[in-house]
Amino acid sequence: MASLVNGQVGIGTNTPLARLHVVDSSVLFSAPNDVPATPTAPPVNGAGRRMMWYADKAAFRAGYVGSFGSTYWDMANVGKYSFAAGYNTRASGENSFAMGNGNTASGNSSVVLGMNATASGERSFAMNGIATGTGATALGSNSQAGGEESVALGASSIALGLYSTVIGPSIAVGDFATAIGLQNRAGGRYSLAMGKNARTIHQGACVIGDASAQFTSDSVYSTASNQMTMRFVNGFRFFTSMNLSGGVEVYAGGGSWSSLSDKRKKENFKELNKEEVLTKVAALPVTTWNYKSQPADQRHIGPMAQDFYAAFQLDGVGNDTTINTVDIDGVNMVAIQALEKRTTLLQQENEQLKKQLEMMNQRFEALEKMISNQGNPKNKKAPVTK
Repeated sequence: MASLVNGQVGIGTNTPLARLHVVDSSVLFSAPNDVPATPTAPPVNGAGRRMMWYADKAAFRAGYVGSFGSTYWDMANVGKYSFAAGYNTRASGENSFAMGNGNTASGNSSVVLGMNATASGERSFAMNGIATGTGATALGSNSQAGGEESVALGASSIALGLYSTVIGPSIAVGDFATAIGLQNRAGGRYSLAMGKNARTIHQGACVIGDASAQFTSDSVYSTASNQMTMRFVNGFRFFTSMNLSGGVEVYAGGGSWSSLSDKRKKENFKELNKEEVLTKVAALPVTTWNYKSQPADQRHIGPMAQDFYAAFQLDGVGNDTTINTVDIDGVNMVAIQALEKRTTLLQQENEQLKKQLEMMNQRFEALEKMISNQGNPKNKKAPVTK
């Protein structure tokens, strides 16, 4: 039952509290079939507050459009099957959704939320950012997702490459590239830039920067395709055991790996026969060579893992495909100690021989002097006269 009280219509109530007041029932706005090919204008155009069901486009509007957005809810800016609510929101793409303040969803099946955001790419999604690529996602103030299926997450994140991903105030312009952190730039295809002030300018490169650089001019960057580059001014640490008893380190400013060698983290100590090790080292083939993955003129020197393992496997050292630098350094140290022992013994023998030679020289000189004295006429006795 409907009632009219003071210009207000009540359905199911005799005391309507609004222009239209429906109590304890559903409300239905319907239209037959799909939207018409040539829709008529919506019931109201221009600026103003309203909640509007636009049947000819199966679209819904609620909120306010001011002078700046006065045409946003007119027929030309209303997409079929779209939804817009809030302040100066526009959903002009088919199946689009816009909610918030000053947002535009112009791409078909696009969604926009937040403030001053735009989702113009088909199937794009923007919250406080701009998503122009097909299937792109931009979340965060001043975020931009321009590449197809790109993702920009966080304030000032910019993803321009196809299928690129950015997290934080960084940029990815390479296709399938990823940038994570602050002031990073992933420029190469399939590249990754992480941390701070890291730049990939080559395909397949990976660069990780620490927090030491304050300006983009101090960026760490790639120099070749498919290259890994990292900067950590306080060094690198890699552990290979849960209790941190195994691993390697490069100290700040260092140029080589330092293997963990703390006696407190070792066990099962065993002495070696140093002479036996030296004999094995002497018999170990050592040649120059190049890796098959490197140019022929990029040569190295050293033994083969198979030969090294064959010589020292009984001591439980290594395997037949790799040589651990700790092991070969240890073998070299033992061999050096064996040589030093030999050298010491030879030196002692040499000192003894020198003393013996000196004694022989002294005896020879004395003998020579005796012989010389016997041949001297002055030393001959005069004949006795009778």
